[in-house]
Amino acid sequence: MCGRYTLFGNWKSALPPDIIFDELIEFQDIVDNYNVTPLHTMPILKAVNHDIHATAMRWGFVPAWSKESAPQGMINARSETVSEKPSFRHAFKQRRCLIPMNGFYEWASSPYGKKQPVYCSSSQGELLFAAGIWEHWSSPDKSISFDSFAIITVPANSVMRAFHERMPAFINKDSFQSWLFDSEHAAGLLLPRPNSDCRAIYVGTGVNNARMNNPELILECLPIIKSNEIIPSKPPSGGINRRNSNDNSEQGALF
Repeated sequence: MCGRYTLFGNWKSALPPDIIFDELIEFQDIVDNYNVTPLHTMPILKAVNHDIHATAMRWGFVPAWSKESAPQGMINARSETVSEKPSFRHAFKQRRCLIPMNGFYEWASSPYGKKQPVYCSSSQGELLFAAGIWEHWSSPDKSISFDSFAIITVPANSVMRAFHERMPAFINKDSFQSWLFDSEHAAGLLLPRPNSDCRAIYVGTGVNNARMNNPELILECLPIIKSNEIIPSKPPSGGINRRNSNDNSEQGALF
């Protein structure tokens, strides 16, 4: 699953040179976020005609047909059902996107209730691009409107499987065009990231607090759970996180 991620450093320089920037006022300067939570507005890449545009959207997908704006929306969509579920299928067909991130968090769990954050990133230190879908929502009276996105998840690779059964699907730069513009072949790109390019380290519990945001959150620290005690977390029914992101009493339950 994916319920927290990071975006920091000069991530704009890692984007393809032909990206067109739209309405990224809040990201004119580099804004480091080491604890991206649901409802945060973050950069995404989307297709506009024949071009790739960078814009900002809210994390927490709300279907266009929803009569009310969900407090949080749906932050993840499963690759196995994203093309079929009524909430996602039209967006998957017409409005796929990419979410830049340096890495994401999962939580190592034990049978005794202990939990510890694990930070997952590219072993090469590269910027990652998670597969996603987006939608535009307007209230019935048109007084409120916004764009929102969800991250698509796939079964975890063997590196991540110890901590969680799922992980974000990542799209390589040479497949951007196919993912964003080729609906027929898009589903075939939703695969786990290779083990060789996946790094997972134990970090401190500061990320549990949604108000914490500093580089120390991704510093490696000693594990508090023995390797033979770790049990992989399972996503809630349907793979959708509906918990309030401000409830930090048991962050691991988000996943």
